Amino acid sequence: MTISDEAKVKEDRIHKLLDKSGYDSLLIARRENFAWLSCGGRAVTSYVVENAPVYLLVTPKHKYAIGYCMDMPRTMDEELAGQGYDPVVLPTFGKTPEEVAYQLARGRLAADCAIAGLDSLAAEVTDLHEPFLPDEMARYRAAGKEAGQLIHQLADWVQPGMTERQVLGHMWGLYAENNFDGDCMFVVSDERIRRYRHAVPSNKVIGRVVILAPATYKYGLHFPVSRVVYFSQPTDDERRRHLAVSTIQAAMIANSWPGMPLNSMRQICMDLFDQLGFPEEKTNHVHGGPTGYRVSYPERCQDPKEVVKPNMAFGWYITVAGAKSEEVTLVEDQGSGLITVDPTWPMIEIEYQGQKIAVSDVLVR
Repeated sequence: MTISDEAKVKEDRIHKLLDKSGYDSLLIARRENFAWLSCGGRAVTSYVVENAPVYLLVTPKHKYAIGYCMDMPRTMDEELAGQGYDPVVLPTFGKTPEEVAYQLARGRLAADCAIAGLDSLAAEVTDLHEPFLPDEMARYRAAGKEAGQLIHQLADWVQPGMTERQVLGHMWGLYAENNFDGDCMFVVSDERIRRYRHAVPSNKVIGRVVILAPATYKYGLHFPVSRVVYFSQPTDDERRRHLAVSTIQAAMIANSWPGMPLNSMRQICMDLFDQLGFPEEKTNHVHGGPTGYRVSYPERCQDPKEVVKPNMAFGWYITVAGAKSEEVTLVEDQGSGLITVDPTWPMIEIEYQGQKIAVSDVLVR
């Protein structure tokens, strides 16, 4: 499947949604939807805003890329080349992309986010992302392999005596050099591990243990991954905590089969916190769920209508105080499997309901 073939399938999904919803044209403004519709294009000028610098407008017979003159040349050359968009280049002082979209749209216009004067189809557009197409699955597998290799490199590089912020700087550089972008980039060490779940890296000097937890994305697809590195042998209690999060991670993988209700998976996760002796941890962190063009959709695990389907991805981030397990799993017709573990990383085998599931262990150096 070529990029143009992939884009055509996605545009057909959009037109079916518009027909069903009573609209004729759709404005794509959000970054994750730009990445999806452009088949992995990078929608970025600022990394901290939700909307793309260039909007995509799909009408019954045409599609347009609308943006300011400083953003359009690169976007057309590097993100939308060969995809058939008519470029609409705006001067820096004049009409806004929204105003131009109103003029170019045909019939009733909706948007993928809250824009004044337009109805929002935000949730409906997000639903169009799945099932992932074969090329998306291939990109997920390839970039997942890279993500596993990069965090292994980072874990081999980090040393006691470095500060958390030094490690953060190297982390950003390593992923950026390999065409990943960062989302949540956590580095936490020693006593801060038990105290904080979202530990923004500090100037603290790393002592005997560090957790590396970058949530990155490539081709618009997200890879939340974490690894634990010890510079001395873990205590029995530390091992017990890591075994707990590993067991829950393994249970989530084992239950990622087509047709499994997501709220049942969430309940299994919650029950295991009780069974493993950590009932207080059930509500101390979001535990993840489906992933894709956003880092996570945990709210879907509370919807009784949502089920596991082939060609979707999961990112579970399981934590108890002092331990963390984050991986990405792809689901296909025949089952599910991890895509973010480097083959040379130490593994721990968990037996869960008759299945043996291998997940990442701690690295002791």
